[in-house]
Amino acid sequence: MKLTCTSLIFLSATSSFADADSLSFAETETVSFERAQAQQSSLEQCFPSSIPWVNYEGNDYIFSRLKYNSVCVDEKEQQYEWGAIQGVYPSIATEGGGCSNLCVKGYGEAEAKGCTSSKRPDPRKLVGFEYDCDEATCYCLYEKDTLSSKYDKCFDGMDTSNRGSGDVALTTTNQGTTCYSLHIQPSNPQPRTPTRKPTRKPTRKPTRKPTRKPTRKPSPTPGKSICVRSPDYKCYKTGRPQCCSENGGRDCPDHMTKCDNYPEGMT
Repeated sequence: MKLTCTSLIFLSATSSFADADSLSFAETETVSFERAQAQQSSLEQCFPSSIPWVNYEGNDYIFSRLKYNSVCVDEKEQQYEWGAIQGVYPSIATEGGGCSNLCVKGYGEAEAKGCTSSKRPDPRKLVGFEYDCDEATCYCLYEKDTLSSKYDKCFDGMDTSNRGSGDVALTTTNQGTTCYSLHIQPSNPQPRTPTRKPTRKPTRKPTRKPTRKPTRKPSPTPGKSICVRSPDYKCYKTGRPQCCSENGGRDCPDHMTKCDNYPEGMT
């Protein structure tokens, strides 16, 4: 005889009601509280809130219970494709078993039928699972267009008509099943690196040194050369030294030079 989630709750409730017929009011309240606890315990056994992370091929698969009596849907309230695995009994969080492990890693009966790890659907296309405690069945949920007839050996049944895509966003009411969403992350995330590559080093060689010689010295500015001073005819025959008439006066100093305005025969 298979004891499912509903039968466990029913048996607990029937026993409590039978006992309550012969109890006082205070004792009946205690029985009611115990019955509620038993029901909650049975629910938690069928649909645990805490599920171990599944580590597989460098990723962590983290499942979270969303709501009792529900199915998972996307943001457009569309259900997902599913592959069914039957005969999965509580607790679904058992190590090495349960929907979380079987949907990600596969299971023995499927491998015996020829569904090896290389022939299973990509687990990264999983979005979650739904568990029916009464039927002891996992429904592994996938994004649309993931499943096809080539995966027949991997499941006990499939439905590829649903068009849900992306992460699980919502749930809709469905008696007997519970929706679990999925988050996938790298097991050992690497530190982020800059997305842009460093710019290349300059390919052009530095330009050559200037080949032209420096330009000639500029003409003397006013006040700095003797050539721009007021003519001095007492000292110079032309009022300025001879150098002022050569090379534009650029070679003249800014101080007085030897006078050349002297009488003949005098040196």
